Amino acid sequence: MSHQVIYVFDMDGTLTPARLPMTEDFAARFRPFIATNKVYIASGSDVKKIYEQMPKDMCENVSGLYCSMGNELYIHGEEIYHHDFTPEASLLERLENYRKNTLYPYTLYPNYIEKRIGMLNFSILGRDCPHDERYRYKLWDDEHQERRKIADELIPLYPQYDISLGGNISMDIVPKGFGKDQIGDHLRAQYPDNKIVFIGDRTEKGGNDYELARRLTELGNSEVINVDGPDDVISILNL
Repeated sequence: MSHQVIYVFDMDGTLTPARLPMTEDFAARFRPFIATNKVYIASGSDVKKIYEQMPKDMCENVSGLYCSMGNELYIHGEEIYHHDFTPEASLLERLENYRKNTLYPYTLYPNYIEKRIGMLNFSILGRDCPHDERYRYKLWDDEHQERRKIADELIPLYPQYDISLGGNISMDIVPKGFGKDQIGDHLRAQYPDNKIVFIGDRTEKGGNDYELARRLTELGNSEVINVDGPDDVISILNL
């Protein structure tokens, strides 16, 4: 089986609609693929959110769940490792100020600085927002580029972090070496001779899948496929 392809999937916006559970139709098509292939999930979400969006049996039947940018690895429901850090008080204060001074004219919601294993997720809107509010913020941010401007301000101030836009409403702040690129190193160490195919929806520079896509490309014998959601995955894999 040395030539078996290793498949790595982003979850949110790739296997599932953004911050929504996997559809029953997609799950029915994807289960047979998991049964006959080595499949890993590489997500910025923590393990609790992954279980909220993917069926439990699927979470425990894939070859591994890389959670929180690869700072946690679960295999068949068992934690294999985790890495963590403590963010600087000055960084947290800046994030609070961005939230207080936003020009976004609509309602803001709780859970706007979310500490995960090995990373921070920051959202002006707040992650506890209704789903339709996510779309409203996305449209506003597409026009005003609030997240991009915040990231551009933070990057030179905190060079010890990788800062990328995550999903439609947030940004991921990750200590260098704690980003999704570590998944590439870990997988290549496990599978030195296998082709690795990574499928994600934000593989472009600045996207939260970019670091893993870049690292796999550097390591070689890899393919990166950018998709625009679960329907693309179905088409590409002929599910």
